[in-house]
Order: sequence, then C-alpha cells, then structure tokens
Amino acid sequence: MLFKSSVLSIALLLMAPLAMAREPGGETHGWSREQKTWALNLAIVGGVTAYGMAVWDWGESSFGTQNEGWFGRDTEHGGADKLGHAYAGTATTALAAALYRRWGYDDAEAARLGAFSGLLLTTTVELGDGFSPEHGFSWEDQVVNLAGVGLEYLRQRHPAWRERVQFRWEYWPSPIVRRGRHHDIFTDYSGSRWLLAFPLNAWGAQGNALRWVELQAGYGSRGFAERDRDFFDEPRRHPFIGIGLHVPLALERLGAGPASRRWFEYIQVPGTALPLPP
Repeated sequence: MLFKSSVLSIALLLMAPLAMAREPGGETHGWSREQKTWALNLAIVGGVTAYGMAVWDWGESSFGTQNEGWFGRDTEHGGADKLGHAYAGTATTALAAALYRRWGYDDAEAARLGAFSGLLLTTTVELGDGFSPEHGFSWEDQVVNLAGVGLEYLRQRHPAWRERVQFRWEYWPSPIVRRGRHHDIFTDYSGSRWLLAFPLNAWGAQGNALRWVELQAGYGSRGFAERDRDFFDEPRRHPFIGIGLHVPLALERLGAGPASRRWFEYIQVPGTALPLPP
C-alpha cells in the first residue's frame, strides 16, 4: 500500500547517512556497540508505532487481515507495491548491516543483525496495519518483506553472490510527477520498476568485453493509480528482460571508491540498459 512504502522510505532516508558515516570502532560517544544496537531497534519499533498511532489510526480496531492479491490486473497497483515492499526490506537490511559494521561487528554478525532490523521494521509496519480500521495485516506484503530481507541477508553473507545478483530500483518520474500533481517519488509506481541484475563480470567474464555487460529481469506497472488515469489509456503490467551496462564496474574504472559503487548495486540508472519490451 502507498502509506507503507512511504514510512519505509522515510526510514531508509534516515538510516542512510548513519550507515555512511565514518565510525572508528565499536565505541562511539560513550555507547558500546551493543547499546547502540538496542537503541536502533527500539527506535525502529517506537518511532514506527508512534507515527502509526498518530497518523494511520493504529489501535482503533481489533486485529484484522486483508487479501491484497499479488500481480493480477485486478489488484490496486498491479503488484508494483509488492516489489516496493521487497525492495524496502532489502535496502533496510543493507543499510542496517552497513551501520552495524561501522559499529565494529564482523561481517557475519552485521548481516544477521541487519536482517533482524530490516525484518523488525517491515513487520512492525505490517502488524500495526492489522489494528487499523482502514487497512489490515496483509500476508502478501509480509511474504515479500521476508523475501527482500532474506535475499539481502544471503548477499551480505556470501560476497561472491553479492556481486552476482543485485536487486535494484529504477525511477523516472511519471507524467503526474513531472506536471507537479504528485510529489512522493516512492509511491509513484508508474515511474518505478524493480529488477534483478546479473553482472557477467561476476559470472566468469572478467577477461573479455562481456565484463561490461549485465543481464536483467524486472517488473513494473503503469496507470493503475486513479490519479494516473489522465495519462494512461489503461492500466498495464510491465514484465521485461534486458541487457545493460554494469555501472559499478564503469565507476571503478573512473576511480570511484567502494562506498560510492555500492549504491549502484541497489539503484538502476535510467538509460543504462535496454529493456525488452521498453
């Protein structure tokens, strides 16, 4: 749902500068890494719960569920919201794991704790929805939350697979955003698509020209939101395959550092791939 994606996106924006900040080790500002871990996860639960009760009417009904469907034509967003949830789980896990590493945890501990924080945030949102009179707990959303967190946990634990499989969000503003009638890019599903990228450089093509190439498979939807109806003749689902430039490798050759290149494991630059259909 739209509002769920918004709060997850807010959390990502808040965690990103923390994850990128330089930390000298496990002790900072008088707090041990364990104390910071507790503080982060308590803040996730407390902050999301307080916001949900204040804005989304959490706690005003008994617990309920709803069936949102998956990727059918008769769903609210053609399934794009499901991939948005999965991506939020992935990105939250990645940022949290980076933050834990800054605090002095080793890679295995950071991956485990990152997955815990990612699942904690997404599950808190979903459980809170269960007590909302307007919404309800969605098993479909919780399944894709878990899938996104699980994928990133595996990538964090196995560096070779982190290079081989990357889950990305590509965004180009839809007409309604370009015309100033909608301002939340995270809920602009008609301008978004999500994809799995498979860089050939990590699949044995290091020594030839194919190292610059990656294969892709993805999905998006167009025109499902009522506000988009002026710009699309009918709602369309958009599965695609594609071939593109492996941007992290290009940035490495241009002298970009590892931290800068990591962002492009999660963000697809528009215009750097040829999707079929377009």
